[in-house]
Amino acid sequence: MATEAARSHSLMTRVSHWGITASFVLLFGTGAAIYDHRPRFHIGTSVLALPRIPLWLAITASPRLIHYIFAAVFVLFGAAYYAWGWYKGHFKHFILDRNDIANLVPMQLYYLALRKDPPQHGRYNPLQKLAYSAVLFVIAPLIAVTGAAMLPLPMFHPLARIFVGGVLFWHFALMSVLCVFVVGHLVMVLATGFIKNMKPMLAGDSQPHGRALRETGLGTGRCVDIHVGGASARIDQSLRRPTG
Repeated sequence: MATEAARSHSLMTRVSHWGITASFVLLFGTGAAIYDHRPRFHIGTSVLALPRIPLWLAITASPRLIHYIFAAVFVLFGAAYYAWGWYKGHFKHFILDRNDIANLVPMQLYYLALRKDPPQHGRYNPLQKLAYSAVLFVIAPLIAVTGAAMLPLPMFHPLARIFVGGVLFWHFALMSVLCVFVVGHLVMVLATGFIKNMKPMLAGDSQPHGRALRETGLGTGRCVDIHVGGASARIDQSLRRPTG
């Protein structure tokens, strides 16, 4: 099967993507410096000590101030993206339906090279939908909430009571999961073509005049996918028969 054609991205998607990416890098670096200052968590009556993060990954210049500033930037970009996504119906692409749930295992088998062809899917495959939904609707909001609960502002302190085991532990654990997602995302970007994937995220469209053609081997015949801007169509060449 040919690799998926690079997709076009709206201006809001591109701006929010890079704004959140820059915020994430700075939040990780400053968060590493804050964590390294005291790499232990109090969970009930127990103390969990963890190894330090390498110094070269930390931003040690005014880490708390920078962390607070870019946490606000992260939230603002995220809120703008959520508002736009719900208004435009953008998030419907990430919602798992019944067929997606049934195809989660077959898709994983394909990635593990235990299945020749992937199950048929739309713009995003079932595993992509599961990962994006988890990050967008669970992990990222909880990171923001746990971060707010640790701010030196009494109005947010009641939020800490929601998280059994300590809000700091949850914040660190959720951020760790997000880091795993980011690493996996970067691996997939590199594996499927760095330049091909970066063009639409920088310019909005990976093909001249918004057009792209792709041949695939899905189904019983050869298909051609035609993408024009945000619209797409699939023509099954096996349905075309000689007339002579």
